[in-house]
Amino acid sequence: MSEKDFVFAASLDFRWFSPKEAQRFLDLALAGELLTLEGKNVKPTFDYMNMEIPKGFTPGPEILQTAPQPRGLLMKMADFISVKSGLPVQDVVSRINTIQDGMGVDAEVAALMAARELNVDASGFYDTVEEGLGKRYRA
Repeated sequence: MSEKDFVFAASLDFRWFSPKEAQRFLDLALAGELLTLEGKNVKPTFDYMNMEIPKGFTPGPEILQTAPQPRGLLMKMADFISVKSGLPVQDVVSRINTIQDGMGVDAEVAALMAARELNVDASGFYDTVEEGLGKRYRA
């Protein structure tokens, strides 16, 4: 399903979240690699067909409070910014999340913005972020 359909389902169909919270939920699931984007479609990275979900299941609000467990490029960026700025990685991830939530940008873009705010030269990530965004949003 598309990202918009996922957000629509989580917010309006299941009534789990507001649309903004559903987008955050999607972003957290992508950052934590529970979901992945294949073209414009969101796909699970786990075998959901062999899972039993209780009837009436609703995720608790704490799921949105949890910092994502970023992996891959985002984690590399957070680690790099942490080392260069001297801030703990959790603080860097928190800053990235705040920027992402406030501006509605992708996590990698928020990481570049956080690096800039902290006077960290993250230009080595520009091409990789641009390539990833191109793959994610290319028609």
